[in-house]
Amino acid sequence: MNSTSGYGNSTLSHSFTCNQETMETGDSDSGDMDSTSINEVHRVMPDTVEDDQIYMSVLWHNGKLGMAYYDTELTQIFMLLDIVESDDFLFLKRILRQLHPTCVLLSSKQDDRLVQTLKSLVSTNSDAGNISLASDDISLSTEHSNKLQFLPSIDFNPDICKRRILNLDLPGIPDHYTDTEKTLYFSSLISFDNITTIRATGGLLKYLEKMRVGVELEDASVRVPVMDLKVVTLDDQISLDDTAFSALQIFQKEAHPSVYKIGQGGAKEGLSLFGLLNRCRSPIGTRKLRLWFLRPIRDIDVIKQRQDAVAFFVNSRNIEVFSTLTDCMKNIKNIVPVLKRMYQAQATVIDWQALYKTVYHAIYIGDLCRAQPQTVHIFRRISEAFKDDLHRIANLINKIVDFEESKVVGRFVVKPNVDAELDDKKRTYNGLPDFMTKLAAEELERLSDDIQECNVIYLPQLGYLLAIPRLDYMQTEEDFEMPGLEFVFLSNNMLHYKSDRTRELDILLGDTQCEITDQETAIMHKLQNAILESYRTLTEVQDLCAELDCLLSLAASATEFNYVRPSVVSEGVININGGRHPIQEVCCSPFVPNDTLSNTNNGKMKVLTGPNASGKSVYLKQVALIVYMAHIGSFVPAESAVIGCVDRIFTRIRTMDSVSVGLSTFMIDVNQMSEALRDATERSLVVVDEFGKGTELVDGMALLCSCLSFWIDKGKSCPHVLVSTHFHSIIHQQLLPESPMVKFLTMDSLTEEGDLLFLYQLVEGHARSSYASHVALQAGLPQEIVKRGKEVSELIRQNKPVYAIDTADTETHFKRSELIVKKFLDLDLETDDLESFLRDFVMPTSEGKL
Repeated sequence: MNSTSGYGNSTLSHSFTCNQETMETGDSDSGDMDSTSINEVHRVMPDTVEDDQIYMSVLWHNGKLGMAYYDTELTQIFMLLDIVESDDFLFLKRILRQLHPTCVLLSSKQDDRLVQTLKSLVSTNSDAGNISLASDDISLSTEHSNKLQFLPSIDFNPDICKRRILNLDLPGIPDHYTDTEKTLYFSSLISFDNITTIRATGGLLKYLEKMRVGVELEDASVRVPVMDLKVVTLDDQISLDDTAFSALQIFQKEAHPSVYKIGQGGAKEGLSLFGLLNRCRSPIGTRKLRLWFLRPIRDIDVIKQRQDAVAFFVNSRNIEVFSTLTDCMKNIKNIVPVLKRMYQAQATVIDWQALYKTVYHAIYIGDLCRAQPQTVHIFRRISEAFKDDLHRIANLINKIVDFEESKVVGRFVVKPNVDAELDDKKRTYNGLPDFMTKLAAEELERLSDDIQECNVIYLPQLGYLLAIPRLDYMQTEEDFEMPGLEFVFLSNNMLHYKSDRTRELDILLGDTQCEITDQETAIMHKLQNAILESYRTLTEVQDLCAELDCLLSLAASATEFNYVRPSVVSEGVININGGRHPIQEVCCSPFVPNDTLSNTNNGKMKVLTGPNASGKSVYLKQVALIVYMAHIGSFVPAESAVIGCVDRIFTRIRTMDSVSVGLSTFMIDVNQMSEALRDATERSLVVVDEFGKGTELVDGMALLCSCLSFWIDKGKSCPHVLVSTHFHSIIHQQLLPESPMVKFLTMDSLTEEGDLLFLYQLVEGHARSSYASHVALQAGLPQEIVKRGKEVSELIRQNKPVYAIDTADTETHFKRSELIVKKFLDLDLETDDLESFLRDFVMPTSEGKL
């Protein structure tokens, strides 16, 4: 995916629900279309609170979907080129699930099918205030007026919309450009042949200006800032839903330990895979790594490029390079908001310091990367992208900005020897105290003898004044009159006058301080404009630094936890030797590794049985996490691994219960299983942990068998399926069809002198018992209760009746039951008294008949 939009090379790596950053495999040439993918741009987990807002415009016409959205944090417009979309709007649903827009803009003449689809999906999120999506099978009746905004159809007129785009004032566009030149320039950013997208973008621009998004309190002449246009493209990507992220513990939010932040919605990353692997030193690195975790990719070339970089940093010979780059990352700041404030002439001294520090260390990073093997893709990209513009910007800032003085006075201050006229004014202003003291002494000699003190002061707008203490006899304004002086005002018992000498100073020196400030402000604006001309270079530098920070983070984790490089292949195989659970091995030691082999020759369906708490669930998650980690370019916890690219990871592990969903626990489980049955392909990985336990035993077992049989019947098209279950009858009664695709595995255990020892080792075969009583004793249940549980279990297993503990012994009741059955069979219902039989035998008195 190449990404350029007019300012030299701009290789941006981003992603969406079915795609990721394939552009990393190629170089971008100036003048190509700016192409980005949605998820790498800015989105985070749906439960993460963000200050930015998303305004989206959607248009569906003649079977083609056009979309554009504006991010208030990035102040950029992202456009999706025309794509064929059916009336089920599956693609649009995926986009909305990721972006969670604040509002969706539609034409007043939009097709009713799109409107009704949006209304059935949109629900009000009272916490975040954003659009959220319900299940595809559920229609929510909520208030949509504040989420769906309808604009007049004229606002989506193609010619008018194209004109709105051409009238955008993007950074770096010279003012002297003619309409023809602007058309050529914007044509390098977006193809105007995508009429639906152009119309959606034009409607979005109309709404932004009408509502003055982001500039509500500014003057009417201030336009809504649009720093860039980017085109969203789609690449191959693994799809995981929120349930999978939660079940595999990839992300996990926990309440912030600070009591002050708990009530403010503050949260921190808990014990999760992301929290374990995130060693990024910069905020932009953490943000990009989260996006990598959210959108694992299937592009083998990109995965190998990341692995090459991680392998370079893991090598002990490169420890010095690794340490130096890691230290530099601490000084890389998020400069996109800084550039936005510069564009609005609102940059502070802190912003200038952040920009200079980032550029300075980026230059050092670029020089260091050029000295490394260019076979590592990230080094080559940094070497090509970190151009002379960075040196020019750093030199300009270093030469012009006086950071020490700026910090003292709290505003932009220019260094000496930058502007000769400014230096003269500063010398004059700095010499004023001595000059004014001398002038005050001369003026004092001209005053009457009763005046013992006189000062010359400067007040903005009023100029230079003579300040004389008020004497006791000066009671009225007439007493203030003095020969040769003009009374101005009285303040704090000080009389202020204008004299001939102070008037001369006003003419000669004028408002020196204001002139200095104005001239420095003018220099600052020129410097800002020079920097904004390299806007794309700076944003590309920031993006590459963030990517480098992610690779350094993965390398640090691989070194600390002894991960190995997996071989990612296109074949449908999962071969893991000595695999470990990345989170579990940190929490408990020692950890017993296990192997996994799934392919068409060795079976793609593994049915796992074993005692409770023997490690079945950990093993299932372990395999899914290793496959997942391989698809983000990370090394994996194993001795060796060959991972075939998967297109999706389905999980039926954790039930996300919520009263707001309106579904029972079992119904939620069935929905998760239904999605896997419907969408899983031979390239998918399906992890199922004890499906069917939420309903009656026979029904649950029957459903599980039906699901497994469905996949078995697919033969070589069967997905990779890992199933754990306590329905041992599936194996004992041979309820599954015989197939080489199915392998039965169990967690080994050892029984010695009545004690059960879990070995946590995966072996072929199946379990005979779940050993629930043993686990119950370990959990602290009273021994009497566990003993009674064993008795009842044994009676049920032998098809014998179960009686309450406080009745007579079991043998007596068993004989009584036999007698009742015999009496009933001998009963003549036409002649005998049935009521008497029930009273005497079935429901006897406390004394009993037997």
